[in-house]
Amino acid sequence: MFRRLWPAAVATAAFAALAHAALVAVAARSFGLELAYIAVLSFVVALVVALIGGAVLLAIVGVLRLGLTSSLLLFLIAIQAVAIWLEFYFFELQNGWADISWQYGLISVPASLVAWHQSVFYIHKRA
Repeated sequence: MFRRLWPAAVATAAFAALAHAALVAVAARSFGLELAYIAVLSFVVALVVALIGGAVLLAIVGVLRLGLTSSLLLFLIAIQAVAIWLEFYFFELQNGWADISWQYGLISVPASLVAWHQSVFYIHKRA
């Protein structure tokens, strides 16, 4: 299962970087070199998180022998929790849950699906 870690992490990070840059472009109503910087930084952060988190998630799926539905739920819940934690960590939110940006859900939910599809589902389909 770990053979799919790198391709799944790269696909997830690429999606997250493009989605984040697109959301920033829509919010700022402009395109420019800053968008490229945002995309590259987002890709690097997402790749590190996806490699570490993906290894943990794949280990849990393997040890517990989770099926497709339960592994999908694990990916969705775990990646949402990590996204919320990163938002609190990087942006030092003061008002708790009220400060959580719904825009990150637009990135993290599909990113969860990409990560799961490129790893667990891909392996299940090939087996």
